[in-house]
Amino acid sequence: MSTRKNIMLGTAGHVDHGKTALVKMLTGCDTDRLPEEKQRGLTIEPGYASCRMADERIVGIVDVPGHVDFIRNMAAGAHGVDVVILVVAADDSVMPQTREHLDILTLMGIRRGIVAMTKIDLVDPVGREAAAEEISDFVRGTFLAGAPICPVSSITGEGFEGFLEALNAAVDSCEPRECGGLFRLWVERSFQIRGFGTVISGVPSRGEVRVGDRLRVVPGDRTGRVRRLEVYGQDAELGRAGECVAINITDLSPESVGRGCVVCEGEDFQVAGMVEAEVRLLESVSSPLKDNTEVHVHVGTADVMAQLALLEHKTLEPGGSELAQLRLARLLGVAPGERFVIRAGTTGLAGGRVTTVGGGRILATSNVRLRRNRPWVLESLAARRQALDSPQAWCEVVLKESAAPLNLAALAGGAGMRLDQVRGHAQALLAGGKVMTTGGDAFVHHDTVELAGKRTLELLAKFHQANPKRGGIEQEQLYAETGSHRSVFDLAVGVLVAEGRVQCNRSIIALAGRTADLSAEDRDLCGRVESALQAAGFAPPAVEELAAMTGQGRARISAMIRLLADRGRVVILDEKVVMHADGVDAARKAAIELFRRTARFSTMEFRDALAVSRKYAVPLLDYFDKIRLTSRSGSHRTPGAAAKPLL
Repeated sequence: MSTRKNIMLGTAGHVDHGKTALVKMLTGCDTDRLPEEKQRGLTIEPGYASCRMADERIVGIVDVPGHVDFIRNMAAGAHGVDVVILVVAADDSVMPQTREHLDILTLMGIRRGIVAMTKIDLVDPVGREAAAEEISDFVRGTFLAGAPICPVSSITGEGFEGFLEALNAAVDSCEPRECGGLFRLWVERSFQIRGFGTVISGVPSRGEVRVGDRLRVVPGDRTGRVRRLEVYGQDAELGRAGECVAINITDLSPESVGRGCVVCEGEDFQVAGMVEAEVRLLESVSSPLKDNTEVHVHVGTADVMAQLALLEHKTLEPGGSELAQLRLARLLGVAPGERFVIRAGTTGLAGGRVTTVGGGRILATSNVRLRRNRPWVLESLAARRQALDSPQAWCEVVLKESAAPLNLAALAGGAGMRLDQVRGHAQALLAGGKVMTTGGDAFVHHDTVELAGKRTLELLAKFHQANPKRGGIEQEQLYAETGSHRSVFDLAVGVLVAEGRVQCNRSIIALAGRTADLSAEDRDLCGRVESALQAAGFAPPAVEELAAMTGQGRARISAMIRLLADRGRVVILDEKVVMHADGVDAARKAAIELFRRTARFSTMEFRDALAVSRKYAVPLLDYFDKIRLTSRSGSHRTPGAAAKPLL
């Protein structure tokens, strides 16, 4: 029984060099299906077929157009190729589209292949030897350097066995396409079959698809269910990256799903009108590429005009590479990691004959117009470039770019992976100290926590300098000033406390070793105020009452209360109620006891548990909400994050 190896073979080469005839000899299929192709005797659209290798494994093959007028279709077909068959006719040898096709293949990241020297029946042995030598010189320094050059005739069959042997060896050396990640397919074509509905076809670049899956089409954000699936023309339950699939999908019209659309799974993937990329200009280009040049961009099966904004320099020299932003003329479903080709006019790159001048790889989709020479932008894009081919490193980049912790579902969506994939990567990053956990399955990058810690120390130093008589600052006030996510701030403070760099006293935080600089008179007054509050328990006197009791003004008593709060001796519940820390602790224990008996409690139940009036119960509960001991839900409280470990 034949098995499928999910890789795609592809032809490339100049028009009329025998690509389609060679594919027919390999597969028995004529991939020229359009009447115009039959009439003109040349390939216009990419044609797909299945190819049986020596060990009975089935792989796919795509035959691409060779004519210069259909380069955009060639690029669309080449995006899914793993192993190329570069076809060069012995009677013509290397021609213009031979060169351009090899450039495109190189830019698309293809690294395996063989050369088929066709039409050997039209030349004598001397001609064959000369053509082979010219081909060898042509591929020197490219990914096809050292690849077999196989003489073959599609008319007589001469050399076919040697060609097939070399092709089998190339297929054997190619690993199957990785099927991890969320399913993505650039639509090659769509059509309607009576009784079945819309069918879309193409080569998935990522993931797997099964009958019954629900898929999205972008742009447009339409959805449909997979009713039926074919792989290489045969019914199948599963289609994989690197295979030619036809998907019968419900609830869609063929007109709404054209070439250049993307069919994908998941809700996180979005279209983009501006994308960041690394762009390389071919050495053969005669002039530098200027900033804001208009170019044709070929990515997946899409062809779109774009403005190329350089992010590092004003020009890109031949043979050089540059971080850039592609400002697309229309929205596309591009994703990080995808390769593209750019074509432009050859006369100063702004007019004349359009030809391939370079290409690159998508790094990010921002939809934000970027300016040149912004260090933080360049650093971020460089990190993405380095991480593209490592799923674990890519997960780390996604976490590093997020100011807030991400749970596994959010990480999976941001990384374009499945939940089971990112779970292992996140745990490995955690074990390696690259990320931290906020509890459960939420993760944050260590650098994000470190940055929040640095900001915390800077703010504390400024606070102490401006307030020498204060013992510290309320954590809530400090948190608001840092601008950090709450969980990140809490982690940063925890790290700083563990390192002995800051000290926390209840809700007050200060630099380690810092104390209020008080006079003897202030210390005496603080002691009298604290004693009065401690004696009052759950029903503390108001500031005015404390002022009358001590014979001091209201402002001075308020200042002493602030100093006591800085030392963690009293808690300012709100503008009117100040309670001794012992009373707050007792109230906290009462709240925990209530939670141990019931999942939630009302204000009245809490009031009765303390035997106090609502005047004091409500400020206590509001304070507990603020420190996340409780969480308000209507007229009731449920356990907050700080209470759950105690229950």
